[in-house]
Amino acid sequence: MKYYIFHTPSRKIDTERVRTCLLHIADTTDTSDLIVALYCLPGAAQTRGTAYVHKKLTPRDFSTGRGKWAFTKKFPVPYDLPEYYKLIRLRIDSNNKRYPFIERDIYGWKFYYPSFNDHLATLFAHELHHFRRYHLHLHTGEGEQSANKWAVQHVQSLGYAVNAEKVKKKNKSKSSLNTLLKKFPLLDPYADFRHLRIDDQVFITHDPSRKYLHQTATVKRPIRSNSKRLVITTRDGKSWRWPMKWIGRITPDD
Repeated sequence: MKYYIFHTPSRKIDTERVRTCLLHIADTTDTSDLIVALYCLPGAAQTRGTAYVHKKLTPRDFSTGRGKWAFTKKFPVPYDLPEYYKLIRLRIDSNNKRYPFIERDIYGWKFYYPSFNDHLATLFAHELHHFRRYHLHLHTGEGEQSANKWAVQHVQSLGYAVNAEKVKKKNKSKSSLNTLLKKFPLLDPYADFRHLRIDDQVFITHDPSRKYLHQTATVKRPIRSNSKRLVITTRDGKSWRWPMKWIGRITPDD
């Protein structure tokens, strides 16, 4: 495993601490072809991670000018990247003054991080789970919920003081949008998409850039009942929240 750390002048990074943490988390995983790009930037609400593991990447794929990772273009591409590799991108704020820190993710989990190290370890472990599943063929059939569970158990077993729990959803009002859409599916223009499951295939019918036009894509996670976008993975391994009005269903007769 090779790793690269990028940061602004205002962020002082203990690179040895980061190196020790990443190697500790990945110690029992074959990461011989894995690259980790860590961006330590200000912004408490900007913590995120993405694992690009569905295809081999080349040095020209290291940074992007699009989407939530567009800022990566502001940093240089390392000169010593291998010809082919898999990539995990991480973004985290290294400001120690924010810890201890409580964070809620989009999957309904609440995390308590006493320190930056605990936060980094858990974030990396979550993305490492995806690398292990799709590249090493471990954790078959597991998704985001399992990735969270595995990450927490893994870092705790290594001595990191992370606490996490799945927050129970509050009972929603009978008049809520979700209930109405389920009761009256004709009100929902995307009702046919609600039955899609992970790894189902869809067809891209519109793309302003025309890069993915008329290509198939893979469903990355099921759709929330009130969502107008579908999380998909295109053939190049990139993930998107694609508007469903720009997507077509693939049926068994297609």
